Amino acid sequence: MKNMYNEYSIHNSVQDAVVNILRFYGFTARTEAPARIPEGGMGRTDVVGQKSNTSVGVEVVDTGDVARDANKLAMNNYDYCYIITLSPSKTVDEVVVNGKRIKVLPPELFEHELRRDLGIPPDHPYYFSQEIEKPPEVFVEGTNEVDKVIDELQDYGLENFSNEVLDAIRRIYISGNLTVEVRVHYNPMTGPTAPNEYESANIKPQIVSILQRLNLITITREGTGYHRKGIAVPTERGRKVGHELILKAIEEHKPELNELIRRYGDKLWTILYGSLWYNPPIYVVEYVIAEEDSIFKPKAARNLPRDDPIIEAAKRTRLLGRYNVYDLEYMPLQDEVAQPPVILLFSRFLVDTALREDTLRFFRELEQYGLAIVDTEYDSKGTPLYRVYKAPLEIFQYFITRTKAPGPLGYYAQRFVAFYVLLNVQEIVHPETARKVYDEMVRLLEIPDKLMAEILADMNHRGITSRLITDPTKAPFIILDEKRFKDYIKYELTTIAEHFK
Repeated sequence: MKNMYNEYSIHNSVQDAVVNILRFYGFTARTEAPARIPEGGMGRTDVVGQKSNTSVGVEVVDTGDVARDANKLAMNNYDYCYIITLSPSKTVDEVVVNGKRIKVLPPELFEHELRRDLGIPPDHPYYFSQEIEKPPEVFVEGTNEVDKVIDELQDYGLENFSNEVLDAIRRIYISGNLTVEVRVHYNPMTGPTAPNEYESANIKPQIVSILQRLNLITITREGTGYHRKGIAVPTERGRKVGHELILKAIEEHKPELNELIRRYGDKLWTILYGSLWYNPPIYVVEYVIAEEDSIFKPKAARNLPRDDPIIEAAKRTRLLGRYNVYDLEYMPLQDEVAQPPVILLFSRFLVDTALREDTLRFFRELEQYGLAIVDTEYDSKGTPLYRVYKAPLEIFQYFITRTKAPGPLGYYAQRFVAFYVLLNVQEIVHPETARKVYDEMVRLLEIPDKLMAEILADMNHRGITSRLITDPTKAPFIILDEKRFKDYIKYELTTIAEHFK
C-alpha cells in the first residue's frame, strides 16, 4: 500500500519532506534551524517554518528522547509544535509542556494535522497530490486490437459471431469480473444433483468458449455452496481490446457526452467522485442501484427499525465505495485521486441523497451508449450483495477533465463531516472508546476543534447535548435528548444537501 514516505527512509528524507510541505502551504522553511535547548545554550530544531506571524517547529525522532524534544519545542515558543516519530513504540497523541501542546504523530499524518491546525479549507489540494499525474485526455490510440480479433474470427470461420464477441468483451471489461455461470443443480448436503451442475448467465456459452479460445478472458470459480459461480475476467489482451472498444464508443458518442456535460453542469463532477470506487490496485466507476436490504435480505431483517434515510445515508458513507475513515491512517487516498478525503466522503453522501436521481439517470444514459452496464456485487462466499451500475474508468477520465467542482463544496463538506463524526460517535456506549474514536476521526478528517465546539454549543443551548468535553478521559459529548439530537442533524444534513440539488 502506497505511503508518502518510503518505508526505509532516513531522518533527513523526512526532514526534507516536512520542509516541502510547509513551503507548499506558504511558509518559508529550513532544516536545522538555530534554537535554544533544555541543557542550556543553543542547538538546532529539525525543521522550522515561518509565515507572517505564525511559526511551526518540527522535531523528527528516531532514536532520541521524545520528552527532551518536547521541552525544546516548547521553550522556543513555536505556535505549532510537532514531533514526528519514526518508531511506532514512541507514538503518543501529544505531550503538554508548560501549557504548550506538542503533537506526536507518525510521518504520514503530519500533513493532516498541519492542515487541521492551520484551518486549511478541505477542498485545498494536498502537497503529495501535486506529484500525481492527472488522468490524460481520452483519445483513440493508434492501435488495431479490435481489427485483429475480427481477423482471427474470420480465420476460424466464426465471423458471424463478431458482434456478439465484441459486445461480450466490452461488458466483461467494464465489469472486471462478470458472472458467466451460476450453480443451479446442487444440494449442500449431497453435492451436485444433475450432470449439468452449472448454467450459463449473462453471456451465451458458445461466446464464452470463443473468448477463451482467443485468449480474451479466463474463467475462475468463486463462492461456496449454492452460490459458487463461474467468473469471466479479461486477460491482458482482453483489457487492451476492451479499452479500445470503450475509446471508440466515446469517440462515436462525443456529441451526446458533451451534451451530458452541458446538462449536468458541476453536478457531474460530484457524481463522478461520488461514484468512484477503489478496488486495489485499480479504480472503477460504480453506483449502487439496490442494496442488499431491499432485494436480498430476509423480510424480517428488512423490517428492522432504521433512522431517517438521510441520517442512514450519512452514517454509512464510505471513502471510495468501501473504505472506513480509519483506513486513511494506512492508505493516504489523496495521493491517488488528488482529492481530500473530506471531499470524497461528501461527494459519496450527495450521490446517495440529493443527487441520487441525477446519478441514476446519468448511468442509464451511459448504458444507452454502451458505456455502462448493470452488474451484481457479491461477498467472498458468492452471496449477492447489491445491484450496481458500472462504467469504465475511461469515462471518469473523459468527463473529469471537462468539468469542475461546485463552488461551495469545501465549506459544506466540512460541515457534513462534523455531523458524520457526531452520528458515528453517539452510538458508542463506552466513554473511553467514544473519546478515542472521536479524536481519531476529527484528526483524520482535519475537522477544526472550533467547528465541533460551535455545533455542540448550539445543541447545548437548545438543551440537546452537553458542550464539547475536553477531558481526554471522558466521552466528547453527552446526549440529553436523543430524538431531538437526530432531528437537529437531520435538519442540518437536509439543508446541506439542498444546496446541491
